[in-house]
Amino acid sequence: MKKQSLFTLALVIMISTNLFAQYDSLITKPKKERLEFAKMYFEGGGIYTASFDGKKLNDNNQITPFKHSAAINSYLTWGAFHFWGHTELYVTFPLSQLTLNKNDQTDYQISHSVSTGARIYPWAMKEKKLRPYIGFNWGALDFKQKIKPNKNQPVLSKDFMLNYDLGLMYNYDNFGFRFSVNYFPDTKWEYPVSKTQMAEIKTPPLTFQVGLLYTYETSKENTKEEIEKWNSFPTVSPLSYGAAKFGDFFIGAGPSLSFSLQKSDYNKSQFPYLKQKLTSSNYFDISVGYQFNKANFFTALSFRNPKFETEGFGDKQTIKKTSFALEINKYLTDYTGFAPYIGVNLAYDKLKYEETKDGIKKRVAFSGQFEPGITMGWDIVPGKTDEVIVLRTNLRWYPFSEFEMGNKKINFSQLEYNLIQLVFYPERLKKKQ
Repeated sequence: MKKQSLFTLALVIMISTNLFAQYDSLITKPKKERLEFAKMYFEGGGIYTASFDGKKLNDNNQITPFKHSAAINSYLTWGAFHFWGHTELYVTFPLSQLTLNKNDQTDYQISHSVSTGARIYPWAMKEKKLRPYIGFNWGALDFKQKIKPNKNQPVLSKDFMLNYDLGLMYNYDNFGFRFSVNYFPDTKWEYPVSKTQMAEIKTPPLTFQVGLLYTYETSKENTKEEIEKWNSFPTVSPLSYGAAKFGDFFIGAGPSLSFSLQKSDYNKSQFPYLKQKLTSSNYFDISVGYQFNKANFFTALSFRNPKFETEGFGDKQTIKKTSFALEINKYLTDYTGFAPYIGVNLAYDKLKYEETKDGIKKRVAFSGQFEPGITMGWDIVPGKTDEVIVLRTNLRWYPFSEFEMGNKKINFSQLEYNLIQLVFYPERLKKKQ
C-alpha cells in the first residue's frame, strides 16, 4: 500500500468519526464523558474462505488446474471502541486453519497475517441495538500450496495491502456478536509451481467472518476523584494540561511486525520463486525512556530483533536483524484521550544473512550501520500524565535500509509496525499509593 494512502485513511477516519459524534450528540444530547471515549474488547471467531482453483504440474510437466477445498481460519482480536462508539480500532492475530473436505494429495494455507484496522459506525454502538459498519484493514496476506510428494512449496505474501469489510454488530451486556463480509481487492498470485514455471492462481476476493467479543472498561478501577478530574479536561488540549510533574521514566513492550516496502534486486535474480518483499515473523519491541510531561515530548531507546525468512523447493533465505533505536517524539495534541505524536529516530543495526541454494550454504555477517528513520504513532491516555499504564502504537519507517550481496542489493526500505505496546510508568504508580 502506498504511504499516502495510510495518511489519507487516517484523516478520513478522524474527520468521519468526529462528524458522526457531533451529529449523534445533537440527536441524543448526552454529555460525552472523557472516560466513555474508549472501551476495550477481546474477540475470537472464524473466517470462511470458499473453494477455488489451484495449479500444479502433472506427470508430463504440464500445468493443470485442480480444486482447493473451502476453509475456516480462526483468529483472536484485541481492540477498542473509540469516539463514544463511533469507531473501532483493532489488531487481529491469525490462529489455525481448518480445511474442509481435505484430501491426502493437495492442501493450502491462506492467512491474513497480523493485521490492524478501523471500522466506522454511522450510528454509535448501543446496548441491544444492531449497528452496521464499514471498515478498512491493512496487513500481509500469505498464500502457500502444499502438494505431495514435494510439500516444500514457497509462501508468497502481499505485503501491507489495504482491504475492506462491511458488517453488523450486536451488543448485549458485555458481549457482542459480529457478522461481516471482507473484500480483498488483490487476489491474483503468480505462484511458482517449480523453480522455473509460474502459474496464475486467483484466491477468493470475498470472505465471511463471524465473531464473539467481550468488552470491558478499565476506568472503573480509578477513584471517584480521578474520574471527576479526567472528565473535566477540555475535549482538545495539550497532553501537558494539568501536569504536576516535570517528567516520568517508563518501560514498554509489545508485539511488532516489519515489512519491506521494496523488492530486492538480489532476490529477483537469485530467488525469483521466493518472496520478493520480505515480512518478518512476530517479535517484541522493548523500550525504556523518559516522558517530559510539561514539554509534551518523550525520548526512548528501543530494542528490536526481527527475523525475515522465506523458503521453497529446498532453498531458504534468512535475515536476522538486531537493532537499537534512539528516538525523540513530540505530542501534537490530545483529543479526549487520543494523543498522536511524530518524531525522528536513529537506529544502529547489525545484520546476519544466511541462504541455502541448491544444497550450498552461504553465511554473511554485516558490521553495524546507522539508519535514520521517522516515527509516528499515538497513545491512548484518558488520564493524560496521570496514567500508570498507557497503550501505545507506533510506526517506524527506514527508507534507506539496504545491504549488498555481490553486486546486487537487498533493499528493505522497512516499515516497523509496533502493534500495541504496553507502557508502564513506575513513578506514577508510587504517586497513587
